[in-house]
Amino acid sequence: MRVRVDLLPRAPYPDVVILVDVLRASTSVTMLLAKGATEVLITPSLRAARACAKDALLFGEREGIPPEGFHHGTSPAEIAGLSLSGQRLIYTSENLPQALDAVREARAVFLGGFRNARAVTEAALALAREEIAIVAVGHHRREALDDAIAAGFLAKRIVMRRPEATLVDAAQMAMALLKAFPDPQEALWQSAAGQFLSGLGYVDDLALASLISHDRAVPVLRGIEYCADRPFYRFIRYEA
Repeated sequence: MRVRVDLLPRAPYPDVVILVDVLRASTSVTMLLAKGATEVLITPSLRAARACAKDALLFGEREGIPPEGFHHGTSPAEIAGLSLSGQRLIYTSENLPQALDAVREARAVFLGGFRNARAVTEAALALAREEIAIVAVGHHRREALDDAIAAGFLAKRIVMRRPEATLVDAAQMAMALLKAFPDPQEALWQSAAGQFLSGLGYVDDLALASLISHDRAVPVLRGIEYCADRPFYRFIRYEA
């Protein structure tokens, strides 16, 4: 078993992938499914999201702010107060769809972070044959401290379960970062994304995103749909 960490997407990915976008997409989508949503369709396009909404609720952000005409933003603090049982959702993100395009050929693609750390690593270990790739989404195609720390945290959990695993690429470096940031919330505060969101007043998002194994929901990619000539990546809750 190989445990691979990429600080930015770098295909190919032949086996199991855990995509990490702590602030905020992988955290928010996990919470949306934990709140009872039946599926979350992720797209980069605001126009396509509006055109294809039909009976779906629209969740989105641009530079941290909900777009005009959307039902909700992507703030974990806002999502925490919602009840979404049986709802179909469309979710727009600036960074996650680019990463999804890079990993779409993997055998299984999960979204993970601190909040579902136990559940997502269990799911990955159950399905992996040769490799688990933990892929940090980054921010505008640049490495991001928050995603790197979370990737290292997930890699460490996997190695604790599989001590014989071989660490490849940036896995050792990401795990070494944990020594500098033993408190996940402090790591989020120090990251560029954390500084940006706290400057907008989303301080509670950092606290909620740093909770360890609070949710059992694991978003898993179950196909790609097209509407208005744009891709919609369909995520549902993984069931073993």
